[in-house]
Amino acid sequence: MRPVKFRQVALWITILGCLFLIAIEVVAKETSDANQEKSEVKRVIDQMERYYEARKVSRFMSLFSWKKFPNLISFKQAVENDFNMNRDIRLRRTSERLTVSKNMAVDQAMWQKQYLPMVISPHGGSRMKRIRGPVRIYLEKEGRRWKIINIQGYPIFGL
Repeated sequence: MRPVKFRQVALWITILGCLFLIAIEVVAKETSDANQEKSEVKRVIDQMERYYEARKVSRFMSLFSWKKFPNLISFKQAVENDFNMNRDIRLRRTSERLTVSKNMAVDQAMWQKQYLPMVISPHGGSRMKRIRGPVRIYLEKEGRRWKIINIQGYPIFGL
């Protein structure tokens, strides 16, 4: 049996150490990329909430994919009708679960909408109304931007 030389052992330890450091760097980069994608998706959903409360139809609609969102024109009309019939719209999102992959994202959350109807009811005056329900928002990356491609669940937007 041939004796193992110190230089050979040192070389193998150095090679294994380098491979280990490369593996750590790759995992760290993938984690930071995933966190960046998640923060971009959250930013789109936060903008959606802000634009809806501010009644900015064109900015709100710019977050949606004109290619993939089903019946986007009728959805836009429903949002405009919502703005015409209600005022002081406030949205609140709770119990959020966000799943992000490379080009797709799904936000599952409970949304609450609070608003004051424009028409005063003969029975109780004008009171704040509240509706609440689960909403699932699907997003897809188009180029460098995340766009909303579908909304499912309780009809909070454009009621």
